[in-house]
Order: sequence, then C-alpha cells, then structure tokens
Amino acid sequence: MLAIEALQPGLVKQFAAIIAADRLGQAYVFNGLSGTGKGALAQWIALRLFCQNVQAGHPCGECAECQRILSHNHPDVVVLATEARSLKVDDVRELKAELSKSGVEGQTRVFVIEEAEKMTPGAANSLLKFYEEPVPGAVIILTTAAKNQLLPTILSRAQIINFPTPPRVQVQAQLEAAGVSARLAAITVQLTADLAAGQALAADEQFQERITRVLKLAGQLAQKDATAFIAVQASLMPVAKALPEQTQVLALLALVYEDALNQHFHVAGPAAFATEPVVAQLAASGATALSTSLSAILQAQVQLRQNVTFQSDVEQLVLKLLAV
Repeated sequence: MLAIEALQPGLVKQFAAIIAADRLGQAYVFNGLSGTGKGALAQWIALRLFCQNVQAGHPCGECAECQRILSHNHPDVVVLATEARSLKVDDVRELKAELSKSGVEGQTRVFVIEEAEKMTPGAANSLLKFYEEPVPGAVIILTTAAKNQLLPTILSRAQIINFPTPPRVQVQAQLEAAGVSARLAAITVQLTADLAAGQALAADEQFQERITRVLKLAGQLAQKDATAFIAVQASLMPVAKALPEQTQVLALLALVYEDALNQHFHVAGPAAFATEPVVAQLAASGATALSTSLSAILQAQVQLRQNVTFQSDVEQLVLKLLAV
C-alpha cells in the first residue's frame, strides 16, 4: 500500500472512482496544510493513470511505469517546484511549452505545480491560457497551503479539493509521546500535520529561538513600543535568513494574533500561544484592531512571496501594527 492510501483514504477512494468512470477533470487545486499529502495524491493519480498492473482500482507501485513516476523519470508526468521565493513567468512559460506538446508515450499527461501560491501575478495570468484552451488529455494539479492567495480566476476554473488534516490533538499527542514538550507540540501542530516534520521542527534550536523572538516582538507591539521597528533588523533578521525561516516567522506572528482574537471572543480549542501573557495583552486591544492586524500579517505573507525583501516587508508590517 502506498503511504497516501493510508493518509487520505477518502480522497484516494474518490479519485479511484473518478478515474475508473473516466471522469477525471482537467484542472484541480489541492488545498491543505503541510503534511496532508497533496503532492502524494497528485503522484498517486499519475500512477493510477499510467500503471500497467492496476489492482482493484489502485496502482501497483511496482511496474516499470510506476517506478519511473516514483523516481521522477516519466516524460509525461511533469512537476514544477522551486525552493526560490516565487514561481515566475519564465517558469510557467516552460511548463506551458510542455503542455503544448503531445504525450511522449500516450495521450495522457499530468502536470503538477507545487506551492502554487508562489506564482507571481504574471505567472498566474500566464497559466490562465491553459484554463481557457485546455489541452486534450492533460491534467494540471496545483498544490497549495494557501488557496486564498491564488487568483480568483484560477480558483473559479478548477475543482478545489480541500485536504482534511489529522485531528491536531492526535498529532500533538503523538509528538508529546515522542518526547516533544507540550508547549512546543502545541505550536508545531499549527504549522504541519506531518509527525516526522513536526519532530524535526521541535528539535531545531533555531526554531525555538524564532518562537522566543516573535513573542518578544509581539510584546513590543502590544505595548506600542516603537523599538519594535528596530527589533526587525536586530532580532529577527539573524534567525530568519532563508525564505522558509522568514515564512515561518510570519506564520508564528499570525498564530499569536489568531490566538489573541480567539481569546477575545472566548473561543475554546487548541491554540499555539494561549498561555502566553502577550496573547492576553493583545486580546484586550479589541476585535477590530486584531482583525486589522491579522489582515496586515496576511498581506505581508503575500508580499514576501512576491519578492519583497523580508526586512522591508516586516518593517512595513510593524509600522502598520504599531498604528492599529
């Protein structure tokens, strides 16, 4: 059994039935938290379409075609992914050039764009031609953890599949059973649903340091302390040099404000920072201020993916949060 069949049995069953009935669509957006299996299901679909030994509607994972897909060597399964800050027009142009070609070994082709929220507006608009003039036999799958950052025109022309996450309390219990502190486990499960990724994150001393510094910044913001602006360069920059770390810092700050908003409205449930004093301080600032602050943080997350430098992005954000 492939791992995705255990992780997302409902979605696998759904797509097995769709493919068996020859009703697979041409465009999908797979939306869900990191660790929920978006890329793995896209790969499973490719396996199912090309497998030479389908068994009870499932790919065998062992035939020559399956092995080529699993080793990322199949000419008709194209995956676009990047470690860079964004996916640009040139990246999508290369994908579109592939889309315009016939299948190397058949009529069916599968195209996957991972972390599609990284697409610049130009890249996303460039991709729209596929939606307007679909290529027969081509299936395009966009994976994202932030579908609200995709163009509405893309969302409206694709089938959106939301990936359920394992109950956070379950993942948190597993992390704690593996030796992660309750505090770190509560924070980590808000960032990833993957147990192994959560363990690695919790064991990272730099991650713990980023948490400390984000909470300190939040405290300065709660007190309307203007030195928060200086803290961006002095405190955050040294622990957030690469894009994944910078993205994480903004995600952590968003969690602080989300917990404050929930506390303001007395919403019960799992929270990353509920016991931190700064959350109570922020909760007292009121719903309007908290909502405005969260919107500003979301915008900062979008700008970071659009090649705004981290320092400039967060400095602008801090000024907005101080003014709320």
